[in-house]
Amino acid sequence: MASSHQQSLQIGPRPGQAPPGKHQQRFNTLIKKVAQLKRSVEAWSHATPDLFRLVAMFQHREAEHRAAVTELVRVLDRLSADRSLTKRDRVELRQLICTLACELLDDGGDPDLKAIYNKHSHGNYDAEAATESAMQAHMMKAILQDGFGLDFGDARISSLEDLQRAAAEQLDAADRDAEHRRQAADARKAKRKKSARQVASEARREAETTQIGKTLQDVYRKLAILLHPDREQDPGERARKTLLMQEVNAAYERKDLLLLLELRLRFEQVDEAHIGSIAEDRLVHFNTLLAEQVRQLQQELLALEQPWRLSLDTPPSGKLTPARVQTAIQHDLRNVAQDLAAVQRDIDQLQDPRKLKSWLREAAAAAARAARDPFDDDW
Repeated sequence: MASSHQQSLQIGPRPGQAPPGKHQQRFNTLIKKVAQLKRSVEAWSHATPDLFRLVAMFQHREAEHRAAVTELVRVLDRLSADRSLTKRDRVELRQLICTLACELLDDGGDPDLKAIYNKHSHGNYDAEAATESAMQAHMMKAILQDGFGLDFGDARISSLEDLQRAAAEQLDAADRDAEHRRQAADARKAKRKKSARQVASEARREAETTQIGKTLQDVYRKLAILLHPDREQDPGERARKTLLMQEVNAAYERKDLLLLLELRLRFEQVDEAHIGSIAEDRLVHFNTLLAEQVRQLQQELLALEQPWRLSLDTPPSGKLTPARVQTAIQHDLRNVAQDLAAVQRDIDQLQDPRKLKSWLREAAAAAARAARDPFDDDW
């Protein structure tokens, strides 16, 4: 909806009359909040398909990079048999092969790389991974017991998978106990006789809920009378009102009071003075509906933002926009494309075994630079 319609819903001070009261001010605040949240939800809904396409492009390029690094490891493994290599060359080559192979295997790389890693490390990747997992599980177990009150007792935990399974069982059991306690408390509460104050409070809430529903229904009915296509003789106008009525029905189903009010103002040509003269009790009901709409829009916006907040490690309080996410994905896409091109150049260069020594020196220099500057993107 155009901002001009939203602006017409604001209640402002008028000459010779008192300034807007508490409920009128809250109405203004809620109208602005709903409009702002709608714009954000619309922006994310529009941008999300493009963002997922960018992610798919990144994942495809990342898979190409992993495949290229895997091929580079195989090339280096074949070249390691070159008799012209010095002892130092062989040490550097073995270290590089093991580093690259281990990184690939840690991320679920080609299992055939295990044989290459074991050959050059003179070790066993599976045994080393099991030992590291056991150490990590031991540290995490202590954290979960000391910081979160979990008690694993004598449970046999030798890997992170074992720890995750045991923790999930305890948390599920705690949730079941909490649910049983809640049900028992509800049952006891239901058996107790309600006081006169409780009965009156429940009756008041039910009456307010009913009245709020009638308020929304009243706005909808007046719009339906105004826009119903069956009342229109002109075919073109009937078609236009049919589309508008569909929009009204959808807004009513969503309890979108802002859109219903905007449509009503547009077609009834209600001025700002009319908005300012809405009765206090009716304005209270409007505010209740708008507050609920704010809550629903906030939840919808959170659901749209949450995957990107997690991927970018952005806290809930931090501002996040589709443009920022797009910039971050495009930055990663450029980086992985550059890395892929570099690996492919290395593979092409190493087709000539005579270039292996100079390549090793360049690789050692790059590793030294990376050690001095951990933020260097060069692999």
